[in-house]
Amino acid sequence: MNKQILPPIGLALLLAGCGGGGDNATATSQLSLTLSDAPVDGAKQVCIAISALRLKAETDPDDHIWQPLDLLATGDDDGCLPTGYQIPLDDNGEPRFLYLDLLHYQNGLGHALLSGETIPSGHYAQLRLMVEDGRSHVLDGPTADFPSSYVVDESDTVLPLEVPSSEVKLHGFSAAADAVLSYQLEFNLRHAMVLPGHGQYYKLKPNGVRLLDATTLASLTGQVDDSLCDGDLNQAGVYLYPARDGSELAYLGMAQDTSSGGPSLTTLLTPASDSEAAHYRLDYIEPGSYDLQLVCNAATDAVPEEGESDNFVPVLGAGKLDLSLSGGSLTVDFTP
Repeated sequence: MNKQILPPIGLALLLAGCGGGGDNATATSQLSLTLSDAPVDGAKQVCIAISALRLKAETDPDDHIWQPLDLLATGDDDGCLPTGYQIPLDDNGEPRFLYLDLLHYQNGLGHALLSGETIPSGHYAQLRLMVEDGRSHVLDGPTADFPSSYVVDESDTVLPLEVPSSEVKLHGFSAAADAVLSYQLEFNLRHAMVLPGHGQYYKLKPNGVRLLDATTLASLTGQVDDSLCDGDLNQAGVYLYPARDGSELAYLGMAQDTSSGGPSLTTLLTPASDSEAAHYRLDYIEPGSYDLQLVCNAATDAVPEEGESDNFVPVLGAGKLDLSLSGGSLTVDFTP
């Protein structure tokens, strides 16, 4: 398995710059891209079938495209390829996609999709990760209905993963001449993956996937005193909110965007053991000012289907903590 441990400020993987724009058409940059995931509850595997990576220059009508064999693969298909099945081949006889199990790349772990790729310097309008929609794409094998992108839930049921338009769209960036760019493609599945009411497949919502500058990221860790939340931390989690700065916004649940009172990042607590208190970890936090809250009923929070109302109101277990982050690692404990 091809894993890499990322330091709190992010792993400076070389991601070669993809051209477009600029006065010097021969100038190049380096670009690295690492994929990671924030912890999610309720799943044993989240396997995504990556069919390409596309980078769109602002002044070039053609995308710069990395096919599956151009990307850095995982070992043994990350355990995603079931026995007796094969990854289908494209018209050129090459694998149609590569596999990643997002649950392998949590808590500071990441997988490098690109490392030291050289691209023309310039301005890029959009980065797109092409991921097969598991409702309409299947594996080759003994049955004709095993989805290419899928989720294995806690009861070992396999359900397709819907990826609208088979792509995840991300913002662009600028690549100065001779720049070394390091980006993190972060799947925050607790915010991004939902199970619609019909229960037939999971859905990946694009607002839970972010493209981050890995050189600026911070991490937060800490312990939580077992007397908080009335002595019951089984449902508790830690939520990171943008600093209120005098705003009267309430601290709301994950279904609300940050401008309406929702959190930027969330995580459930890791339960206490004989040797360690209950604790939390939040990774890949962008620079900024934040409020950190202990939420006693976090396990009941969820992102609803589109169009549903959100009635979740966090039960806060400790006063907010004001933080200013600009990289590095910080330990913040919750105490009475």
